[in-house]
This record gives sequence, structure tokens and C-alpha cells, in this order.
Amino acid sequence: MSGDARDLRAAAAGPLAQRFPARWLEEHAVLPLSLEGGTLLVAADAALAPLVQDALERAVDASVRVVPHGAGDIRAAILSAPRARDGLTSPDAAVDSRVTMLSGETTASLDDLRALASREPVIQVVNAMLAEAARAGASDVHVESHPDGLRVRMRLDGVLRDAQRLGPEFRAAVLSRLKVLAGLDIAERRLPQDGRARVRVGDRELDVRIATLPALHGESVVLRLLDGGQADQPSSLESLGLAPAVLAQWRTLLHRPSGLLLVSGPTGSGKTTTLYAALRERSTVGVKVVTVEDPVEYRLDGVVQLPVNVRAGFGFPNALRAILRHDPDVILVGEMRDAETADVAVQAALTGHLVLSTVHTTDATAALARLQEMGVPPYLLSATLQGVLAQRLVRRVCAGCGAWRALTAAEQALTERALTERTRTPVTQVREGVGCAACAGTGFRGRLAIAELLVLDDALRSAFTGGASLVALRAMLRARGIGSLRDDGWRCVAAGDTTIDEVVRVVSGDDDA
Repeated sequence: MSGDARDLRAAAAGPLAQRFPARWLEEHAVLPLSLEGGTLLVAADAALAPLVQDALERAVDASVRVVPHGAGDIRAAILSAPRARDGLTSPDAAVDSRVTMLSGETTASLDDLRALASREPVIQVVNAMLAEAARAGASDVHVESHPDGLRVRMRLDGVLRDAQRLGPEFRAAVLSRLKVLAGLDIAERRLPQDGRARVRVGDRELDVRIATLPALHGESVVLRLLDGGQADQPSSLESLGLAPAVLAQWRTLLHRPSGLLLVSGPTGSGKTTTLYAALRERSTVGVKVVTVEDPVEYRLDGVVQLPVNVRAGFGFPNALRAILRHDPDVILVGEMRDAETADVAVQAALTGHLVLSTVHTTDATAALARLQEMGVPPYLLSATLQGVLAQRLVRRVCAGCGAWRALTAAEQALTERALTERTRTPVTQVREGVGCAACAGTGFRGRLAIAELLVLDDALRSAFTGGASLVALRAMLRARGIGSLRDDGWRCVAAGDTTIDEVVRVVSGDDDA
């Protein structure tokens, strides 16, 4: 055996390697060697993928330097080295032949599936997956069944990225383990299921929402990660990144004594974060705030928060009716989902309460049409609705590696087309990140909101109740100098907060975007 091979095997059996699942190391052909003066030396055959490098750096709180070694030698060392934590000599031994048999079996017994899910190596694989997602700051983990096994992807700053692949022998075991965590029926693979779990990763607690879908090659599972530690610290209004004029108007609306305020946008556009920033400001000693949510994503001192329990008959409409008997000043309804919820919310706003909620629409004016579709009469909507904040999230250029550069010819042409009368922010250069350890090589770190704020005045109310079209209402907004989502995106590009590609990606295809 060569000296290099002996060194690799010794490293694979050492304490640094023991911090990581053998399967993960073997999958990525990477092996921690030593920690020297704040630098982690790792064996790899090429530059590390950003997620792999980020996972290594976060695990040991050190920068990473690659020492070149052949991928075959690295994997051989990992496979042959004893593992102190699980007593296995190979990641393939993490689940025995029984798992391979069951991975293609559709009639496995409930006891067999429970046995699979409770095996220590399977638990370690799932725990490592959650730990890596938490370290990377992922909002979601997608575990997708394919003919060759499981593909694991993580959503970071709104964008999905590959994290790892697991062989077919892991399919039944990992999926069953995830179902056990969420309290789901592990024998049911023909129908979608939803559940929740609370797990600890290091010194952090995560609330995990787990949803399954029966797909062509097996079930697909999505895990939504909600950080219990950060949940106690909702963002301030200033941290959202709103334009100063929009922030000032939104704050004025929030301090009105009654009426309906909506935040609109698709799933994942930061609506809940914006509403909780609003609640953080309104929750004072003299104000009673009550919320009804599905689920409660943040925990606020001084706020009465009610989780929806549809199975028990406690949905949004009857929860909202119960809230009104508790003398609230401010009410948050997690989402306007149906006509009954919308009707009760509008009545609450009409009787002297400030009601905040969310709605899924492409822009601010479309929220008016959406509530009409739910059965809210235009005259009631006109009397109660104070404003609609439509928003999207764009990735923020990394503060550590962002640098200004001149526009390309294509970008120059795009900015010239976008420079309309209402787009008053010319873009002559763009700032983008080149990639560094802080941003895992992506050039982005964190996100900020771009927004369009509709504040109803007498003219807009009259036009709406008179049956004006959405096109006409948008024209009235633009005539008042109120820009669209894309206009606000260009403001962020000019300020160096995001890139042209990000704005195009996020608002492409939106009405009047």
C-alpha cells in the first residue's frame, strides 16, 4: 500500500472524517485530512462544489484548502476505513440487503418499513441532510425519487441547487424515516400527505413541514425548514429593503386604526416576513394583536397567536369569528383562502379593526379582482381596503465579493428598453458577486424585497366601484408616479443591491411588471 493510500485511510478513520456521514463523503469524493491554523485541508480531485465547501467550512468553522488526490483513492479510503459512530465499514452497509430488496417492493409490510426507518445509519443520513440544510441556510429540502435513487436539492435564497444523490438502496429507508419524523402513514404511498416535525440541529431547533407526493418513480418529499431560534426575532420594516417612499407610506397605513391591508405575491415571496415586521411595530403595550395562522411561523411576545387545526374544525373563518369576541385592535389572518374567510375579514375591518392578510396575486391591482372573485362586493371592498403591497424577493449581491462593472451590450439594450417615463433610475453599471466562501461561490447572500404599493384614494375607489378594468387602474397608478415591481427592481440594480438577471428572473411574465 502506498504512503498516500495509508494517509488517506488514516484520515478516513480519524475524528475529522467522523463528523460527516461516510455516504456523503463518498458521494462527493472528499475527505477531511487535518485542521491547521484555521484552515481545513481536504482531499479532493477537483475544486469543491459550493454547497460541499460551505458544509465543510460550517462544520469546522474554518476555511478550506484542497489537497489534490484521485477520486478513486479517496473513495477507497472511505469505504475501507472503520466508522466509530456507526461501526460500519462502508456507506453501502449503512442499509443492508433487506433495504435493497424493499426499495423496489411496493408491498412491504408496515413492520418492515418501521424497521428500515429506525436503523441508526438511516437516521444518520437523514440527520446529516437536515444538518447540512440548516448550516447552508436552506429554506426547503427536496427529496425526489428517480430510477437511479434519490436526488436531494436545497433551496438557497430562492433558488434550487443540487446537494447530493443517494442510491436506490436508500429510497425506501430515507422516505420512511422522513414520514416517521412527521407522524405520517409510512405504508401509504398512493396519496399525498402532510405533517410536521420539530428537530434539533446542534444548538438550534427547527420546525419542519413535510409534504409527500406520489410520483412516477416513487414518492417526492419536500421539507420546509422554519428556524425556531430566528422565529423569535422577526425582521424590522427597515430590513426588508423597501424604497424609502414605499416604507413611509406602508408605515402610515399600518398605524391607521381600522381597515384592511393586504400583502400580495406568489408562494415564497416573503409575504409572511413583511406582515410579521408590521406586527412587530404595532405590538405595543396599548394594542392587542391576535393572529390566526397555518402554521405559526414566528413567535412574538405580547401577541396572541392561534394555529389553524382544520381536522379539529378550527379553520380560518371560525377562528376569525372567535377572535372578534376577544376585543382585538389588530388582527392578522395568515391567508385569504376562500369566500368565507374574506367575508369575515372584511366585516372585521368594517367594524373598527385593522386586519392584515395575504393574497396570491401577481401585482397590487390584481388583489382587487381576486377578492371580488371570492364574493366580496366592490362597495364593501372600497370601504375597507386601505392598501395592497405587492412584492417579490430578489437575491442580494454578496457584500464580501460584490464589485461594479460596465454593462454588456445586451444589458445596455435591455436598460434602454426599460428606461420609460416612469423608470427614473438610469442604470449605467451593474454590481455583481464573483463568488467567495461567504456566499458559497454564488455571488449572492440574502434577499431583499422589491415592491409596488397601491394606496386607495377617492379617485381609485370611485373608479373601482364604477367597474374600471385592471388595465385602467394600473394606468391611474402610473399616472401618479407609482412604479411597478420591475421599476422597483431597476432601483435596486442601480443601487448595486441586485443584478439585472435577478430582476428579469423574478418579475418576468408578471402583468405590467
